[in-house]
Amino acid sequence: MKTNAKIIVGVATVVVSIVAVVIFLTFRENPSPIPELHVTDTMTLGEGEPTIPETKQIAEGWRGYENAAFRFRLLYPEELSVREYTESGNAMSATFEDPQTGEGFQIYVTPYGETQITKEHFQLDIPSGVMKEPTDVIIGGVQGTMFFSKNSIMGDTREVWFINNGFLYEVVTYKQLDAWLGTVMQTWKFL
Repeated sequence: MKTNAKIIVGVATVVVSIVAVVIFLTFRENPSPIPELHVTDTMTLGEGEPTIPETKQIAEGWRGYENAAFRFRLLYPEELSVREYTESGNAMSATFEDPQTGEGFQIYVTPYGETQITKEHFQLDIPSGVMKEPTDVIIGGVQGTMFFSKNSIMGDTREVWFINNGFLYEVVTYKQLDAWLGTVMQTWKFL
C-alpha cells in the first residue's frame, strides 16, 4: 500500500512539474508585454478596511497588478481577488486570494535599510523561527531566498524574501502551492 501511495505522489509531482514548465515555456515563447499599469486609483471600503486596487486584464487568464509606491508589478491568475492593507511603519500588504477556495498568496513590503536580512528581523516576522531548505533565487533580477516555514494561521508555508531599492519583500503562500507561486513570481518586475 505504501508503494502505491509513493507512486501516486510521484506521478502527481511529475504532472505538476510538467504543467509549470509548459506554462513557463508558453509565457517565455509568447510573452505578452506587460503594459504600464497605473494602480493609483483605489476604492476605499471604510476606516481600517482594505482597499481594492484597480487591476487590468493583460492576457487571457491573467491580470496585472502594479504598486508604484513600492516599485513593483506582477501578473496573477484572474480568479484571484486583490486587497491592499496599510501596515505600521510605512509598510503594506497585498493579498491575492481565490474567493472560492481561499487559496492564494500575500506580499508584505516594508522599508528596509539593510542589505541582508538580520536574524532579529527574521525572528520578528517568523516567530516560529523555521526556515527549511533555503534556496537562492532570482526575482526580477534581484537575488532572494525561498524557503519552507511554518505559520500559526496557515500551517506549512512557502516563502520568498528579497531586498531591492530600500524595501524588503516577503511573499508567502501555502506549501502545496509552491509550483503555482513560482509561475507567478516569474512575472515579477521592479519599477
